[in-house]
Amino acid sequence: MLSITRLRGCLLASRGTIVPSLRQKSFSPLAFYTTQASSSNITNNSSTADYYLSSDRITEKDLNSRKTYLMDLYKHINDTNEILLYVHHNNLNKADNKIVRSELSKINNSTFHYLRVGIYRVYLRNETDSDPAAKGVTSKYKDVDHPLSPLLNGPTAIISIPKGDPENVSKVLKLIKKHQDRLILIGAKVEKSVYDIDQVNVYKDLPDQLTLQSQLAGLLTILGGAGLVRTLETASTHLYLTLEERRKDIDPSEKKEEEEGN
Repeated sequence: MLSITRLRGCLLASRGTIVPSLRQKSFSPLAFYTTQASSSNITNNSSTADYYLSSDRITEKDLNSRKTYLMDLYKHINDTNEILLYVHHNNLNKADNKIVRSELSKINNSTFHYLRVGIYRVYLRNETDSDPAAKGVTSKYKDVDHPLSPLLNGPTAIISIPKGDPENVSKVLKLIKKHQDRLILIGAKVEKSVYDIDQVNVYKDLPDQLTLQSQLAGLLTILGGAGLVRTLETASTHLYLTLEERRKDIDPSEKKEEEEGN
């Protein structure tokens, strides 16, 4: 029989869709574990699995408690997604919820997660620790004031986007606008930076990374980037010749052999 601890680790180690609540009647942990194991998703992420399944973990709450599960889940979401969009949800019924999740899955496998705001605030304070759920960590970071905390009032959810591509953000924002009577954007986390709504709207219009790199290369060429490269190459060549002469000075016999050869 699979333990709850192992099931939780397997769920979180998987890169597939994470079930937002173990209370859903239709969710079977054993079936989910079997499906994921057969597709080798878990074994391909063994380091993450080792973290969640470690028998040496001493957590603030019981290892099998829902609070520990949620702390682990929030850490997984944070660690495996480059962009997190925070939204307030208003009367999102079952049908709307299904539609939103389905549409998000088509945008680079983006996912929707309801938050337990109180527990998520604790996670945010503890997020810099290697194990936010570990015993003593909550007390250690109790005075941390995270910039996202003021946004977490009322029913809140996260839309997670695996890759930091502005185009994906733009598509998700269009989806949010489509459901604006149900979803309201309140902020975002892009890699390590916290963005307000205005910054998110600026970010969504940026070109992708490859385009930016091409533009930068062109700009460097216009501003003498090619000359800069030649200068750097010249400097390194000069350094090599200087060191080579110094080596010969240190070893007179080699210098003498070179003179005799001439």
